[in-house]
Amino acid sequence: MNRNGRPVDFAVTVSEEKLGDAAPVLFQGGIVPAIDAAARVGYDAVELHVRDPLTLDAAAIRSAARDAGVRIAAIGTGLEYSKNGLSMTSDDPSVLARMHDRFREHIEFAAEFAPDPTVVFVGLCRGVAPSYALCDEYLRRFHAALVPLVEFATEAGVTLVLEPVAYYFSNLLNTTAESIEFLKLPGLNPVELLLDTHHMFLEDPDLADAFRLAKGIVSYIHFSDSNRRSPGAGNIDFLAAAEAIAEIGYHGTVSIEVLPFPDGPTAAKYSIAELRRVFGQ
Repeated sequence: MNRNGRPVDFAVTVSEEKLGDAAPVLFQGGIVPAIDAAARVGYDAVELHVRDPLTLDAAAIRSAARDAGVRIAAIGTGLEYSKNGLSMTSDDPSVLARMHDRFREHIEFAAEFAPDPTVVFVGLCRGVAPSYALCDEYLRRFHAALVPLVEFATEAGVTLVLEPVAYYFSNLLNTTAESIEFLKLPGLNPVELLLDTHHMFLEDPDLADAFRLAKGIVSYIHFSDSNRRSPGAGNIDFLAAAEAIAEIGYHGTVSIEVLPFPDGPTAAKYSIAELRRVFGQ
């Protein structure tokens, strides 16, 4: 059981910026008010999607979370790629240097929320190989860029979590199995997995089996349906997913990272109702 005496914690995505309907963030336009809104819906934690950690007041966020009775579960870094154009596999050395510095800032920001464990995502910032023929080369680049950041995160007491992503985001590390193999490379042992049911539905042969394969290495989970909307709006069997998650003894965070359809607050309510149903909470 987790710290609340329940199988898993429920989290939801929030952001300081207004990112629009194409972003899988349900409470946008201010992290502090979003924390209060998430708590009122019934979430245990929030996942911060951050474009620039140096513009945020960690003390104010920490205070708001404490007052609302929620914790800061994760720092999402995908906006560094989608909004800032930074990646760990860029051909431009100046972009690589900026990515390295910015990622260190995300790690330092996450450390501000200790002693609660706040993981930092390694997702879209891996970049994209220009062709499938170059995937191995770009994975070597990714590995080389990631190792010093893993060392920095370990010293800061922060866990990095690698997310397998669907083909339409990147051609690097799409399946759970290949991501597990990648994490066996030297220097990556401290990195764990973030599994997202939307990506798993598209890339893994069997979603429940993928969870079983990740036993002991998965430390964060996203629930998102096949159409990227709230659980129950698409084709994924979330009851089977929850059963597999229970089978592997996972007692961490299950976070809702879905499109704000028909709007963010409504999607947040739909999603937590489905979470409670499938996890029996």
